Amino acid sequence: MQTGNVTVVVVPRDHFSDACESLDSILAHTDPAVPIVYVDGNAPRRVARQLRERAAAGRVELLRHDRFLTPNEARNIGAARVTSTYIVFIDNDVIVAPGWLPPLVACADATGGAVVGPLNFESRPVHETIHFAGGEVRIDVVERDGRTERRLIDRIHKTNIPATWRETDCAEFHCMLVRRAAFARVGGLDERLLSTRENIDFCLALRALGETVWLEPRSHITYLPPAPLRLSDVPYFALRWSDAWDLASFHHLRDKWQLDEGGPSYKFKLRPGVPFHTGGVRKASQ
Repeated sequence: MQTGNVTVVVVPRDHFSDACESLDSILAHTDPAVPIVYVDGNAPRRVARQLRERAAAGRVELLRHDRFLTPNEARNIGAARVTSTYIVFIDNDVIVAPGWLPPLVACADATGGAVVGPLNFESRPVHETIHFAGGEVRIDVVERDGRTERRLIDRIHKTNIPATWRETDCAEFHCMLVRRAAFARVGGLDERLLSTRENIDFCLALRALGETVWLEPRSHITYLPPAPLRLSDVPYFALRWSDAWDLASFHHLRDKWQLDEGGPSYKFKLRPGVPFHTGGVRKASQ
């Protein structure tokens, strides 16, 4: 199956200690003809050196920035280097399964979709525990106490996995194939969303333009939470999930889509699924 019309863009998620294992899986399970753009947002010295070593082999274009980047900022930086029909955004903590990429491209080719997401798994052992299999994302307009309210509905599906692709409301940025023309149509990714709900904003914007989002369950990827968190990862992790970034992102999403706070479907979540405490930190190797 042809994959010559796609470029892979790897960006930081919330830590760096799994970055090299992630990149090695992409290199091992991706056609060598597929360009890989790697955006390094201030990885620790040891990881940065290992990334340079891999890039020296010639398959990876490494874009080093000596400061921490927000995920959407990193994605926009990487996307600016892409000229292919499709961009695959993938986080630096993702392990891909063999044959992960061709089904995503085939689905986009066949459906004309703007976005195609794989079946997402989480944690080790890889490709066993389902994290995301499509979902519901919409804005419901309801009447409450004599006033009109706009409620964000955001539900993740983890069951009823189809045998082949199906349309869905959203995909996740752990791994997301995007049609570059559609990406340009919405003006790229909103960098005012610093840490959370970037995928919701992006998919809502595309669907508002009549574009479609698809799940391709024959493509498998696994994201690795930082458990336990290495000491060298603490500065970026603490910034990425800080209350300041979280609240700024939620408030911007609220104002942009004119949402009302409160209710069962709009909740503030100020921490990801990995507990952050001193007992969960192990000393980084030097």
